[in-house]
Amino acid sequence: MGQIRLNTPCIRVVRDGVPDIELQTINPDLVNWDRTRYRHKWPPTDEAPMLWVTFIAWSAARRTGAIPPDHTYESWESEVLAAEVVTDEEDETGTPTTPGPVPG
Repeated sequence: MGQIRLNTPCIRVVRDGVPDIELQTINPDLVNWDRTRYRHKWPPTDEAPMLWVTFIAWSAARRTGAIPPDHTYESWESEVLAAEVVTDEEDETGTPTTPGPVPG
């Protein structure tokens, strides 16, 4: 049996007219995604990585108070210009890298 790799990425979110924010996702954000995806019959993470990263960033933003608790996902989705996973990994030259969104 293969190992399942789960991560809780830090996500940088760019929205129009407000400062960029970095949000550290945690397990409750990923569980929120799992439950909501199932309820709405959304595609799996590997088939919709931008939906996944945008949703878990929204969940983290609400949880941390970065946005009000009544801020809907639909509003969030329409105002997010970019969302990307932030890493502290380095390439072979020692330069920090920041890849685009990756499925959890």
